[in-house]
Amino acid sequence: MVGVSHILLALAAVTSAAPSASSGSTCKKVQHDFPKGTNKNDPRAEAVKQAYAREWHEYSKYAFPNDELLPLTHNYTDDLFGWGASVVDGIDTAIIMGLTDVVEQQLKHIASVDFTKSPDIVNFFDINIRYLGGLLSAYDLIKSGRFPNPYDEKLVEALLSQAKSLATAISPVFDTASGLPASTMNLSTGEIMKSTTAVNGTKYNSTNTAQAGTMILEYYRLSDLTGDESFRKNAQKAEKYLINPQPAPAFPGLVGTELNTETGKFITLDGGWEAGVDSFIEYLIKTYIYDPEDDMVEQLKDFWILTVESSKENIALSPYKRPELTFLSQLDENGTIMWSMDDYACFAGGNLLLGGAYLDRPDISELGVKVTDSCHWLYNTTVTGLGPSTIAWYNEHNRAYDKSYNKNATLRSYAAKYGYFIEDPSYRSYPEPLESIWYAYRITGDTRWQDYNWEIFQALNTTRSKSVPYAEITDVNAPYGGDLVNYVSSFYFAEVLKYLYLTFTEPDVVSLDDFVFNTECHPVLKKKAC
Repeated sequence: MVGVSHILLALAAVTSAAPSASSGSTCKKVQHDFPKGTNKNDPRAEAVKQAYAREWHEYSKYAFPNDELLPLTHNYTDDLFGWGASVVDGIDTAIIMGLTDVVEQQLKHIASVDFTKSPDIVNFFDINIRYLGGLLSAYDLIKSGRFPNPYDEKLVEALLSQAKSLATAISPVFDTASGLPASTMNLSTGEIMKSTTAVNGTKYNSTNTAQAGTMILEYYRLSDLTGDESFRKNAQKAEKYLINPQPAPAFPGLVGTELNTETGKFITLDGGWEAGVDSFIEYLIKTYIYDPEDDMVEQLKDFWILTVESSKENIALSPYKRPELTFLSQLDENGTIMWSMDDYACFAGGNLLLGGAYLDRPDISELGVKVTDSCHWLYNTTVTGLGPSTIAWYNEHNRAYDKSYNKNATLRSYAAKYGYFIEDPSYRSYPEPLESIWYAYRITGDTRWQDYNWEIFQALNTTRSKSVPYAEITDVNAPYGGDLVNYVSSFYFAEVLKYLYLTFTEPDVVSLDDFVFNTECHPVLKKKAC
């Protein structure tokens, strides 16, 4: 359970992190100053590495080189444009783990793909976070000289050339009246596929806030590596609408999830840290950390601070008679507080800890600890030890947003015991709590965070049957997770196993002082690393 002593200890650890290097703001350090030899030969890291090797073998046997594995039927799906999403999403994890045979297989496939063609309508968001992020990260990691590199140099260079080829092919999404990227595109014809959102009976050509505001980190890195400034300029143009929101959001900085691609104006007020807006908030501070000398990033940092301070004041809420818990409520389309939260919002703890450490803001770090502890509580209080997709709670007046919940005796009883109740009990291999716990460990140095992620890893391996320990499940509060879901997302390789491995391996492996992680857990080198 979250406690004051835990928070105080965590904050003390944050303030004891290594000080800024003398070279200035570009070398600001955030990672805890771990003693030499920390985590050396930790068997927990090896256990996670073996999990990757085992599950990659299953994918390679039944699904390679298609997008994602269907573990129950030993088949595959090409739901991410048929380019081998699990390969591109998972290659940097294999690089970090030193699985050179696997990486060689992945590199050969990536070099062979024509990323300018797909039989499917492609989604810009997934292209950016999974494919571009994966390609850029693999390139940076190998070229950094910090990992084994027995690979053909041509295959390594293909990572960057393929990233540029893909980003160029998808660039017509920016050809809207506002410059905000369209959601989808037909690569075969070059046609933008317009998405629409209806509000009060009126339809708008729209794009998602997370989509429009997430690519700025990847596009900055791509421009810096290739020298092609068009990528940076497209990202900056889109970002300006988000950090100058019109009309004003319900609460300062807490923008909605949908924008009009014709005008650049917001058409909904459903803000928060949840899906649809989450990675936009995440990238505000991360892009500043990536290159604090860029001419736009000061505005991004300031908007992130505005969003955080507004969150503290308005949506960082404790359930009825549970002051030790802090959840970040989402808002409905009208900007009304819903006293509910999805799993995606659990990334916020790590983002707050990262930004708080970088900006020397202990108040922000404190909120990050509270949110991370509270998200861990969601895992620590279910039958399976895994967290649900969405939760809700009764507010300070013991009332719920959905009035039907107020008369539900079962939910009342559950909330009285745990402080929250479950709305959607499914678990879809979510990485966000693992992510925040890892950030908490790397920034504070407190080993209790390692214990938490080890508990979750063990739950992943014991909840399901031994034959498919990585399948998703339908109910975290049912024995063995209820029913198994015939699907393994590419982000299981990209995020779940990487955050877990980095929790237990040596802290200088992909240090937060040298790398910035995209929202899919793909680390890229800072423009000027320490």
